[in-house]
Amino acid sequence: MNITRNPIHMKILLFFCFSLVLLANSYAQKPTLQLKESKRVITLDDEKGGNSSVEMRSVFTPAGTKKVSTEWVISGTKDKDWNFVKGDEKSDIIEVNFKRVGNYSVSLNVTYAVKKTLKNGEIEEEEFDISVDNDNFITVTNNLDELTQLHADSNFIKLVKRSGDYTVKEKYANDPTPYIFLAKGLFGVYRKDLKDPMIQDPFEEAITACATAIERDENGVFKMPIHKMWLNSFQLELLNNGVRYILDEADGYPTMYSNDNKEKAAETLSGMLDACESYSSITRNPMGIKFIEAAIRYNNRDAKTANLIWKTEIANLMALTDKDFENWTQADKDALRIGLILSSQALMKRDASTVNARPICKKAEKWFEYDKDWIAFYEKKNNSFSEQ
Repeated sequence: MNITRNPIHMKILLFFCFSLVLLANSYAQKPTLQLKESKRVITLDDEKGGNSSVEMRSVFTPAGTKKVSTEWVISGTKDKDWNFVKGDEKSDIIEVNFKRVGNYSVSLNVTYAVKKTLKNGEIEEEEFDISVDNDNFITVTNNLDELTQLHADSNFIKLVKRSGDYTVKEKYANDPTPYIFLAKGLFGVYRKDLKDPMIQDPFEEAITACATAIERDENGVFKMPIHKMWLNSFQLELLNNGVRYILDEADGYPTMYSNDNKEKAAETLSGMLDACESYSSITRNPMGIKFIEAAIRYNNRDAKTANLIWKTEIANLMALTDKDFENWTQADKDALRIGLILSSQALMKRDASTVNARPICKKAEKWFEYDKDWIAFYEKKNNSFSEQ
């Protein structure tokens, strides 16, 4: 059988195939851009006004394209707030010396070229841009040696007043450090039961100050060992007094508080919820306290809210990596352990099975395998966890 090939149809087919090839090439050429930095938090010397620098690198993967240019944009004023130690606005690797307290935004833009074949067969280059924009990317803070010394001397009332002075200075408008010391001073006043007419409720005020510091801590000032250690002790105070010591116990592991007096039970559970809310404001890792909150709400006949929390936090737990978990404070880890034990009990009651309790316990097993509460709960309940 003879097949007559229409020349016009053949031209259309060839043009269509050529277009597909060009389209495939354009989609295949997807360059990527990363900004890699040596650190995100820089501490200046409060007394000497010293300086410090950070190295930043442009990591461009061309994917078949050609890089044309690099451009850095850093907020603040060059040579006043910061200056280049190595490289300049057009370099792939720069080192920047920061001179003034504040949060600095950094933008990196790379222009690249893609070869394009025209209809007449000529080849031209078309340029595109790819950018990485980071608001408040670098935090520059002070040692605030005066406040550090007041805290070391346990001069808490004076620490509250002097750190309060720093919080209203324009220089520290976005710096979490004065609020960290304000929280430390207020917590010290609470722990020592000190009296001052200007400080009405030191513990609640410490929570507010700490929450403000965390909100302003864009890049991890609280990760500095001296601050992280204090934050952990503050979190433990709230976790223990607001939740842990109120819980009941069965077979060596914590269970939800119960009371035959319904009014008393509701009042106590409401107080525990307040503690959960306060704890959530003083942590970057609220997952654990959220599991505790869900269990409390379920036992307080608010299953709708509990289910919404579980839906979110179970997914977050399954995505949590060992590396991220290791960076948590011990208080956050304790909150997660308690939250999983309480939530597992509530979920088994809700589901009449272990379909949801078993996976979350399995996920956290390696993190808490040596903890006595976890062993008491997990080992005694594990045999009843049926595969589903």
